[in-house]
Amino acid sequence: MKSLKFREWAIKRISKSGPIPLSVAMSAALTNRDFGYYHSKQIIGKTGDFITAPEVSQMFGELIGAFLGYIWQQSGNPMDSLICEFGPGRGTLSEDIYRTLRQICPDFALSPLHFIEMSNSLRNLQEKKLKNQSVHWHKNLREMPQKPLFAVANEFFDVLGVDQALYDGEHWRNRLLDFNGKFELVAGPILNQTQLKLFDTNLIKNPKQGTVIEHCPKAKQIISDVALHIRQFGGALLIIDYGKMNQIGDTIQAISNHRPVEIWSTAGEADISHWVDFNSIKRTTEKTGARFIGPVPQAHFLTQVGIKKRAQNLAKIDSPIHNRALFAAVDRLISPSHMGNVFQVGLILPPGRGMPAGFHVM
Repeated sequence: MKSLKFREWAIKRISKSGPIPLSVAMSAALTNRDFGYYHSKQIIGKTGDFITAPEVSQMFGELIGAFLGYIWQQSGNPMDSLICEFGPGRGTLSEDIYRTLRQICPDFALSPLHFIEMSNSLRNLQEKKLKNQSVHWHKNLREMPQKPLFAVANEFFDVLGVDQALYDGEHWRNRLLDFNGKFELVAGPILNQTQLKLFDTNLIKNPKQGTVIEHCPKAKQIISDVALHIRQFGGALLIIDYGKMNQIGDTIQAISNHRPVEIWSTAGEADISHWVDFNSIKRTTEKTGARFIGPVPQAHFLTQVGIKKRAQNLAKIDSPIHNRALFAAVDRLISPSHMGNVFQVGLILPPGRGMPAGFHVM
């Protein structure tokens, strides 16, 4: 079992170097080639552990495709553009985007498709699903051509490992993973000045003892790279993820078979994620000179870009049985009791003015 291999890896590392930073443990649990969860064959869908929005309904991907086409047109129809998805899963979203763009922006649809993907098993699924498209795989953005980039990251940043700090009443300390018969979180060394800046502890006024804050080093680096690329060469990155506007709280969670499970005892066999700090994304983007818009709730974005109208049009040509499933999917995507409010949508653009569709706030 992968969880046993993770346990063996963690115990060996802890015995050698002491308690583990949470970002390191999370990254290993998800991406290690021997026991990493993302090297499993079936993780997404009804028979997997979780369902993403593109798997809920084709309407999600169609609307994302239409939005990217709209942004491409607003950018002047650059003919040397790239289309990119970060963490494309089974390729469902990109398949729906491509089908939509062929209808509304056929020139844009011809743009080469680039994936940021680490999992070989998922690459194989993507290659089979998108066999009629020209797909290029990369480990990071720096491998991609310096051209206008129109990208989407759906549930990508929430699986990049986070580090945590705990306030002990006087100092901020690293929060680490230890093993003493079972996995436990422990308070480690006091944060040094560099770490205090990375965690942006200055944003936390009068913290209470026991306050936990999070910092995602990989997200800051990726956002910095993307924002700089977009500022220099044009394009956009649409971000859709579990999110909030601060770094306060322990938000690490694990899902297996569509249900929450204990995080570290199931590591390697469960999807581990965290809530994305959109305020950090905004600050990082603006430091590069690019523009960040949002975030707005997923329900707000999808409603403004036309999900209800799309569902009504589809209902006119489908059967009553399929229509029930159709409107159930809409409810799952935009209802506050499902994905509508916990998922947030943000957008990175070059410097400029104006508010694109989907982000108008009354």
